[in-house]
Amino acid sequence: MPLEPYKIVGHRLCPYVQRVVIVMIEKGIDFERIDIDLDNKPAWLGDISPGRQVPVFWAGRDEWLFESGVIARYLDQVTGGGLMPSDPWARACHEAWMAYADGMLNIVARIIYRDVDASAFAISLRELEERLRILDDRFQPQKYFAGDAFGLVDAVFATLFRYFSVFDRVSETKLNDSLPQKLTEWWALVGSHKSVKDAVPPTYEAELIQFIAQKESHAARVLGTASG
Repeated sequence: MPLEPYKIVGHRLCPYVQRVVIVMIEKGIDFERIDIDLDNKPAWLGDISPGRQVPVFWAGRDEWLFESGVIARYLDQVTGGGLMPSDPWARACHEAWMAYADGMLNIVARIIYRDVDASAFAISLRELEERLRILDDRFQPQKYFAGDAFGLVDAVFATLFRYFSVFDRVSETKLNDSLPQKLTEWWALVGSHKSVKDAVPPTYEAELIQFIAQKESHAARVLGTASG
């Protein structure tokens, strides 16, 4: 490990930053967090992130590492593993479900930024509900996704489930109320996991509401009216 703490550049609410932070907390890695304003990105971000995206990770080397999944898997590997299976097939299955979560996060982004009316919001919400039903059919954790131990798949899905309580403020259709029992039990367990809680500020939900309310979507207007 470098003499200086690892560094992660990101945004304090970003789900992709969260998954890296969760891994570092799980592994007891000392790190410095540098949060930036995504609406006013510093000029130097382009020097360390080819797409000017976050998170970007520094580990004492000449080059910064980008892409959250790559960073998270690297950190797990160099600290002895444990957050992903060692068996190639089981590992590939975990990778596939994390990609599935990323697809759901794309729907979340659509709700926040691009669904300009109630009809579009409702369509996106139904897509999330359908994907959650599919998820419940496959995601049958004994305790966590892979059994008795918290893993990277749990961390990735946790960053998705955080949004649901805020989206529930926008519509009469409540995602949290419609969760199947197994997913409800899983989220109650994972949502209270220390690394998951500590990956976001204590005021996360209020900050997320404020963040969304500044956009131009249907969710932004509803949340802005409710908090105004």
